[in-house]
Amino acid sequence: MKTLYYTILLLLCTSGLMAQTEADALRYSRIFPFGSARVTAMGGAFGALGGDLSVATMNPGGIGVFRSSEISFTSVLDFTHSKSGNRDMEKNPYLIGNLGFVIAFHPIHEKWKNINFAFNYTNLNNFNRNIYQGGYINDKNSLLDVWLMEANGLDRNSLNEFTTSLAYDAYLIKLQPESKNQYEIPIVAGDSMRQSNYIRERGFQGEYALSVGANYDDKFYFGATLGIQNIHYKHYSTYMETVEGKEIDSKLMWFDFVQDYTTSGVGINFKVGAIYRPIPELRLGLAIHTPTYYSLTDKVINGAYSQFIEPPAGEEKTQWGNHASASFDYNLKTPWRFIASIATVLGQRAILSVDYEFVDYSSAKFSGGDGLNYYGTEDINGDYIPGANDMIKYVYRNTNNLRAGAEFRVSSVLSLRGGYSYTASPYKKGELNEKNDIQTISGGLGFNFNSLYVDLAYMRKYSREQSLFYAYKEIESPVIQTKYQDNQFRLTVGIRF
Repeated sequence: MKTLYYTILLLLCTSGLMAQTEADALRYSRIFPFGSARVTAMGGAFGALGGDLSVATMNPGGIGVFRSSEISFTSVLDFTHSKSGNRDMEKNPYLIGNLGFVIAFHPIHEKWKNINFAFNYTNLNNFNRNIYQGGYINDKNSLLDVWLMEANGLDRNSLNEFTTSLAYDAYLIKLQPESKNQYEIPIVAGDSMRQSNYIRERGFQGEYALSVGANYDDKFYFGATLGIQNIHYKHYSTYMETVEGKEIDSKLMWFDFVQDYTTSGVGINFKVGAIYRPIPELRLGLAIHTPTYYSLTDKVINGAYSQFIEPPAGEEKTQWGNHASASFDYNLKTPWRFIASIATVLGQRAILSVDYEFVDYSSAKFSGGDGLNYYGTEDINGDYIPGANDMIKYVYRNTNNLRAGAEFRVSSVLSLRGGYSYTASPYKKGELNEKNDIQTISGGLGFNFNSLYVDLAYMRKYSREQSLFYAYKEIESPVIQTKYQDNQFRLTVGIRF
């Protein structure tokens, strides 16, 4: 349903003020709680195993598996790459992947083996990356055509403060002489536009988990987690069009459309989980995650700037531009998550583990705030333009995600690990990004020195994304394909006491 995909990289807004989009809901709903190096090396498939602090964000029942108290820290070196056309961009941040402790208690009871309390921080998302999509020649349409269509029929004071009003101030649209609210643009039919976009993203999404877990008779492990998540996301983009050609009839040389916005806030969720061990060799896990209920704030600055060969009629300058800013408060509810797991432990030498996860991304929902385009609106022709919540239902679907991992204990000191993770595309069939699957392969080593352990992991994550520079009704830019590759090295150091 490509024609409904209004929200593209530039996040153009067709009515009212700058609004949240379905892309924002997905960004904070699609999480990767790998945490420690051991869990990462095994593809994140730890829902039926437990005994690692990362399980607080996966299956809290695994907190009950701990037999002793423990503290651990995971550091991450992240090497992100984005490639569009022949342009490869990099960003190499250092991150805290996991940090926490568990305190184990041994009740004086024959059946209740342990009651454990844990606190853990896990990095769920790393937003740090640079993207450059440039050098595309388009002789069919321009972002100016979008602004022209948006503006026609509106008087100057009714133009969108964050798009068409800025374009008007930069002389990128202007009223036609002796017309009633009809506009024109400073390019002519046949002009070719060289189009490019530079995007810089920064930030993180993390969770502080307060957990309790219990072990009953070494067969049932129960747990619950109160999750407090924080988000800080910063997006900066500069979209540019330059008039190309040997004979340029237009007086316009180039224009920029700049967006700079920051999202920050906190959310809360609750998780329950259990692990059942019917025989020593088999473990079965089940976990349910409630939605995360976020309270978020966006701070937005948009700007449009132009350079002309000759000054516009009646003016003296050749450079023009203006910007607008605002701040919005709103709420977001992410989807429920359901995780089922199975693992086998073979003679204390080998582990095989598989996690299945179900997430319905179409159930995310925005609420609260004033003037935000959550529920859709009508344009001047009376046509209904879908809002963010409409688009979430139109574009997204439920997904079935899979994680698998293995561990082989070479000796009492050394273990070898490997894993694979498949996160299915959340987009419905026929959508622009219906093949937006994310796949990871991983491996690592574990060193056990009794009270001290050290784990190393490498993870390679790969995905691709198709996008448009702009889209409005029948106007669409060419499809841009960007490939993403993320290489991570994780080191976990833990102490048991």
